[in-house]
Amino acid sequence: MPGVVSSSVGYTGGDNPNPTYESVCRGDGHTEALKIEYDPSVLSFQDLMTTFFKEADGGRCKAQYMSAVFAQNKEQAAIAKKVAKDSNSNVPVLGGASAKPWHDAEEYHQKYMAKALSR
Repeated sequence: MPGVVSSSVGYTGGDNPNPTYESVCRGDGHTEALKIEYDPSVLSFQDLMTTFFKEADGGRCKAQYMSAVFAQNKEQAAIAKKVAKDSNSNVPVLGGASAKPWHDAEEYHQKYMAKALSR
């Protein structure tokens, strides 16, 4: 997507200070997440959220796999909530002023699909 600079996978939303894939699978409160870094001079947060909410699945699944937006500040939370509402999405918007820390996933999880396809 033009404007996306990089992405990485990790864990957020829980209180475990050192989450691992195994602890997340056991239900430590974290969710597996994708962190997207983007260039706001090319891609607005609103456009990023519009694309996300077109693709996101708000269906029932294990908490560790839920679709959600973990906003990093109040402004992002407000934009994401508006786009979610306009999209009739039931995907939750979390974070904002109470955003939980991000934890990078283990190296073997980074670019997992690209690694799997190159085998």
